Amino acid sequence: MSFYPIFLRKIETMKKILLPTDFSENAKNAIDYSIALFDASETVFILLNTFYVPYSSTEVIISHDAFRKQSEESLELEIQRIKQQFPNLKGNIESHFAIGEVASVVNSFVQKEGMDYVAMGTKGESGVDSIFVGSAAAAMISTVECSLIIVPENAVYTNPEKILFTTNKELQNDELNLESLNEIAKKYNSTIHGLYVSETGEDKKLEAAFIRFDLNVQFQDIQHDLKVEVNKDPIEAIEKHMEKYPVDLVAMVSTRGSFFHELFHKSVTKKIAMHTHIPMLVMHTEV
Repeated sequence: MSFYPIFLRKIETMKKILLPTDFSENAKNAIDYSIALFDASETVFILLNTFYVPYSSTEVIISHDAFRKQSEESLELEIQRIKQQFPNLKGNIESHFAIGEVASVVNSFVQKEGMDYVAMGTKGESGVDSIFVGSAAAAMISTVECSLIIVPENAVYTNPEKILFTTNKELQNDELNLESLNEIAKKYNSTIHGLYVSETGEDKKLEAAFIRFDLNVQFQDIQHDLKVEVNKDPIEAIEKHMEKYPVDLVAMVSTRGSFFHELFHKSVTKKIAMHTHIPMLVMHTEV
């Protein structure tokens, strides 16, 4: 069971970005991308390092204490690195150590402290244009109750002026919350390029009309357009679309029954055939 040795101060008016880290280059890249994307005076970035062992013993208790000390030292070094990397940093930085499986700890943090985003790094397999996501990261994508920023190891920050918003479900639902996408798009004056993936192509024009109406409702003050692709493999459709129309960020909604939600419930280890240098925004909803 996870616990927190120190507690987050309540900052109701500030945007809170949770940055899980194991101090790897992937994690550092995700941290740097997220700070570049979200930095503002009303933002707090929270570094989180975790330690987990599946059993209990005297040796483990000792290792807990040793790891806590090592973690606190590493977190302080990471804060120093961030401040050097971002000398004009406007947001605040906090650091925390927790015991437990990373996905469980992150979910607890999100639920108890009201995180707005969780940012995580992913590793691209050598020679293969894909994103490799381990079981812990996949669990976060599947269950975490806030928006996620997924940053591939090869990603280099650029303002998200062109955003690909993909879906294979209608958007007309009062419970659907695209606030994260709206927020980013408005901040950077982005254009949202909608991509609706139809598996059959039946009533394609009617489908497009419904989706176009939904986009007009969801993105009233944001420049946007829509393309419809017919493909039984949504990931393949997205990949081909990105080859033709380069973008800076891919946004998806992980609703129950959507291809993206199902993708991350199929196996323990996931591999998505996607461009490894393009970050993703994953939004969640109960619909």
